[in-house]
Amino acid sequence: MIDVDMVHRRNLSRGALLLTISCFVTGMPVFADTLNIAVASNFSHTLKVLSAEFEKQSGHLPRISSASTGQLYNQIQHGAPFDVFLAADEKRPDLLLAEDRALKSSGYVYASGRLVLLSNISPAGSCDKVLTSPALQRLALANTKTAPYGEAAMQALKNMGLWQTLKPRLVTGENVAQTLQFVTTENAQAGFVAKSMLSMAKNIDAACTWDVPANLYSPIRQKMVVLKRAVDKAAALEFLKYIQSVQAREIIRAAGYDVL
Repeated sequence: MIDVDMVHRRNLSRGALLLTISCFVTGMPVFADTLNIAVASNFSHTLKVLSAEFEKQSGHLPRISSASTGQLYNQIQHGAPFDVFLAADEKRPDLLLAEDRALKSSGYVYASGRLVLLSNISPAGSCDKVLTSPALQRLALANTKTAPYGEAAMQALKNMGLWQTLKPRLVTGENVAQTLQFVTTENAQAGFVAKSMLSMAKNIDAACTWDVPANLYSPIRQKMVVLKRAVDKAAALEFLKYIQSVQAREIIRAAGYDVL
């Protein structure tokens, strides 16, 4: 009589052995992790490209949650189950480090962002003239308290002496992705967004852009940290290492960021 249980155990053992050999040959881990990543909305498109490459190389499965930096920071403080946090500033990651919510050795500035003005109307002259054009009825920017690109836009307008003049015409997005949506759907004639997001604005027919001079706003240094809850999760530390790799840095640079 055939012992069915014994045959089943042998098949399981053989399958486990084949999986181990396959992982050894391909370089992938025997046990892949799911990696929960919180990312600032400006970097979400670039992160999808990076995550696909990371998954291909490591076998780990990244799950991405996107919102403004301030919103994600608040979620982390209230126990959101994220393993890695890619912010659009240094302030919130540094707060998490100071609060002992993130691994001390994991702080890394992965990108430096640039602010641009995007408009769906054509001004007389360069695109910055949109800001003083009578055609500008609504100007979009991200929340100045929770979104670093919104704060940078406010700084630029103040330094240009236009903040008080344009304040009645401002429409605020929860994050820079929503700000871009306001412009692409023509609910605003212009808006301040991350330069890396311009490739997502293809449906604007008569668009113009203006690279806001860097001396008009504080540097947008985007920092990441691995959270304490992931201290024993190999995937989190492998992702941190991957983001610092030559391949990842080239992807980030090609997306429109400066890499320090």
